[in-house]
Amino acid sequence: MDNNTKHQRKKRVKMDKDVEVVITNNTFGRFIYDNPRITTSFDMMSYGDEEYITIGELRTMVNSNKKIFEDFSILVTDVLDDRYTMEDVLVFLGLDRKYDDYFAMTPNNKYKNVGVGDFQMFIQKSNPQRFENLMESMGKKLRNRVIDTAVKLFKLNKFNDYPKMQVIRKYTNDDVFMDAEETEIDEIEI
Repeated sequence: MDNNTKHQRKKRVKMDKDVEVVITNNTFGRFIYDNPRITTSFDMMSYGDEEYITIGELRTMVNSNKKIFEDFSILVTDVLDDRYTMEDVLVFLGLDRKYDDYFAMTPNNKYKNVGVGDFQMFIQKSNPQRFENLMESMGKKLRNRVIDTAVKLFKLNKFNDYPKMQVIRKYTNDDVFMDAEETEIDEIEI
């Protein structure tokens, strides 16, 4: 996608604040969120756990702690109302530009589906040249999430693509995979 396409912004849709969306834990550990301004608190025990939240509560959550969405610790994975698209939700929340890099990993999927498995698919299925090009062009926060996922996959013996590992080493210390071999593997399904 060229820079002109990437930075064109869709007009913000007025959304019903009671519409529910699904958010998903994209970290390899427990995710806890509590905010006195919303009625719901979250305690997602592990990677891939989902919670339902209204768009109004989600907007409050994004406004008070945008970092957890910009670093893709939490993914907005579904909108539970046929009147709105994923793109509508992301534009409404001001996350559409951050998700442009995310959707570059899944080019046939723009604004349709989001899921924790997209990171694994990108790491395992993309060819080394595409992997390197996207790693260079994506934002640092998304790149760090890809690296975290790659290291976890390596620990689980699900990733050993040497050319891609070399790309990752450019953004980390050279021993990232050796360090991963020496640390204990968490009981986690990817």
